[in-house]
Amino acid sequence: MANDPLIRRAIAPPASIPAPPPVDVTPVAAAGGPEGGGGGHREIGTFESFKSRDFRLLWAGTSALGFSQWGQQIGLNWLVYVLTDSAVELGKVAFFGGILSLVLGPFAGLLADRYPRRAIMIGTSAVGSLQAAILAGLVLTDAVQVWHCYVFAIVSSIMNTATGPAQQAYVHDISEPETLTNAIALNSVAQNVSRIIGPPLTGVIVAWNVGAAFIMVAGMRGISMLTAMALRSRKQAARERGVNPLVEVFDGFRYLASEDRLRWLLAMNALPSLFVIPYLSFMPIFAKQVFHGGSREYGWLVSMLAIGSIIGLLSLARAGDVRHKGRYLLGGEIMYVVLVVSFTRMDVFLAALACLATAGLFHSVARAVNTSMFQTNVRSDMRGRGMAAFNMGSGLTPIGTIFMTFLVTRFGVQDGVMLSQLVCGVGVVLVMIFGRSVRQS
Repeated sequence: MANDPLIRRAIAPPASIPAPPPVDVTPVAAAGGPEGGGGGHREIGTFESFKSRDFRLLWAGTSALGFSQWGQQIGLNWLVYVLTDSAVELGKVAFFGGILSLVLGPFAGLLADRYPRRAIMIGTSAVGSLQAAILAGLVLTDAVQVWHCYVFAIVSSIMNTATGPAQQAYVHDISEPETLTNAIALNSVAQNVSRIIGPPLTGVIVAWNVGAAFIMVAGMRGISMLTAMALRSRKQAARERGVNPLVEVFDGFRYLASEDRLRWLLAMNALPSLFVIPYLSFMPIFAKQVFHGGSREYGWLVSMLAIGSIIGLLSLARAGDVRHKGRYLLGGEIMYVVLVVSFTRMDVFLAALACLATAGLFHSVARAVNTSMFQTNVRSDMRGRGMAAFNMGSGLTPIGTIFMTFLVTRFGVQDGVMLSQLVCGVGVVLVMIFGRSVRQS
């Protein structure tokens, strides 16, 4: 297995925290109080958040943005492959985009704290639409070159990185404490719908004309811009002007490091990104070597994860502001690890599909609950920087892929993926033992 070409290719000391500004700095408590537990619990409908006009617009914009991101990723990857016929070039383009997200993430969070989030969403969508339209023109006129792909990958990565914290913080801005979990779950449904439909839709368009895929991207980002323009402006915590941006970025990290619960929630977000989710890169190998299939089987394996995620998120949206969120988070991630480990032991395709769908269900619920707990507990004037740090944890998957590739190369795809899952399981157990503030939430 180690020589299989498919596998080879799967490749500050504490400081004082500044006093919060006098306006709107207390974290918004969930319906059950600041701990997210006991207290009153109002039953809400599955689509409760859709009663808000702004949430409907934001949901539509999130859906359009998701389709545009999949279209850009798949279209750009195919374009690079057509131009170069090189796996190395594909990896380099992906690396430049991914590393920028990690480096610029904290500054994107500061942007969401300093400036109106609605304006950020409008601006990033407008630039994203423009760059896609220019790239489409270059492709359709046969003027595109490889270096263009690097430029547009970088521009797209910057826009996506800047959009994330502003959009996620805006979900909190337009939600009541008791509907925040519902809003986060429904917003995640939009992302998963685009994950199911976006790749095959883009594949069909690319098969017809690569340039048309970027026209689609430009149109979807244009829709995202228009929905953002229709949103109402929202008040944000007052900010002191003239402070050095680097100082504010480090203030954000110091604040997060000083809050016990936020530290553990960030760890629970990073663990699956590092040690579990990278197994998706090896799905083509599972499809071919374990289940003796091809592209169709690969498509089903990936799709079942998204289908399970949607089922889990709709269930959570129906439940609303659940009590004992820490139990949902920790239990959901443990079940996710157990189910992926079980998947690695299977050789019956239908059983594997059912296992992955269930894994997607548990992980989607755990991640949405984690996001809700984080948004509820982070200080209002630090919300953008907090969500940026949260997103940075989700962006650790490429690093985890390096570790899992080593294990797969050494032990084979089934055992290598399983060993990485077990590392995550140990990490979650440690959080259960030592993360009392999360366990009792």
